[in-house]
Amino acid sequence: MQIGNVRVEYMSLQEIVEADVNVKDHDIGAIHESMNRFGFTSPLLMNEATMKLVAGHGRIEALKQKKQFGETRPNNIEADEAGNWLVPVIRGISFKDENEAQAYLLADNRLVELGGWNTDALLEELKKLSETSAGLVGTGFDDADLASLSQDLKRLEEEGSDASLLPVGAPKYEIVFDDESQQAMWFTFLNWLKNNTDGETIGERLYQHIELITGE
Repeated sequence: MQIGNVRVEYMSLQEIVEADVNVKDHDIGAIHESMNRFGFTSPLLMNEATMKLVAGHGRIEALKQKKQFGETRPNNIEADEAGNWLVPVIRGISFKDENEAQAYLLADNRLVELGGWNTDALLEELKKLSETSAGLVGTGFDDADLASLSQDLKRLEEEGSDASLLPVGAPKYEIVFDDESQQAMWFTFLNWLKNNTDGETIGERLYQHIELITGE
């Protein structure tokens, strides 16, 4: 990676080019809520060698949607005389080749996922914020997350289990089937779970089933 004259520049939203391949999914609704509350607080990052993004694809998608549907510009997003939105972008960083740029794109997303949470401290902060006028809006958490986390933490404490192992939030997974028969079997299984467990969500039913078959 080469660094020269690193700076933040405002670029026209419509001229920003995304990476050819971005494998990270985004909760665009949550990004919208965050921008509505806090404004646009984290500049995009462009690979100077290709003039394509390596970080900020979810934010740019949310901005395009806001512009398309006539929403108000978030704080820190400017506009030129023609009404084009101008977005802060980190410039001056070049990756030696496409592979290195793609590796950084993956790292930028993955390293945040690996960090985990201090569950006790997180719960305390969520409780405090939930009592403010703005609440948890824009944080990526909601009251359902707070309630679920509180219940799970209490259960782990009663069991004497390590609360640091408690997953935070609601992870989402994509299931890929090899053929239609596998997909049909999956939905048959989900229907069986619905009729034989008392969980309110698919996740709860799967959890109960796993507990049953593992004897935990």
